[in-house]
Amino acid sequence: MEKKVLITVNSLMDSADGSSDKISFVTEGKLIKENSEYVLSYEESKITGLEGTTTTMRIGKDSVTLIRHGSIDTLMLFEVGKTHLSSYDTPYGNIMIGVTAKHLHIDINDCGGNIAVEYILEYNRSFGGRNKLNVTISEQKKSEGERMEQ
Repeated sequence: MEKKVLITVNSLMDSADGSSDKISFVTEGKLIKENSEYVLSYEESKITGLEGTTTTMRIGKDSVTLIRHGSIDTLMLFEVGKTHLSSYDTPYGNIMIGVTAKHLHIDINDCGGNIAVEYILEYNRSFGGRNKLNVTISEQKKSEGERMEQ
């Protein structure tokens, strides 16, 4: 199964210095079902500061893996109660990040769904902030021309 989807991303980042940053955007992407996992992918845009990067989310029953490749290369694994370390490669250098998921809600099927993650982010073993990520996936409505072809 593979289909075009609309993806709504809402992200709230509370930094260690007490500041907050909120990003919300809607983009097109694709949803694929591979065995017992769903794979969601989309191209980042200027609004996220990650233009030239493809984001892929592998969604399992109890975990989500976020993979970015392009201008930024990283892998973030979200599993409740576990800390996962990975490299965050940018054009300016490499940072070691730690991700500890505090809450993970996965509700997804062949028509779309919702993923909500609350997590602690560490940079080079120092507290970087508490973040919330909410991703909503919905089927794209078919245009009149696509309906007539079927």
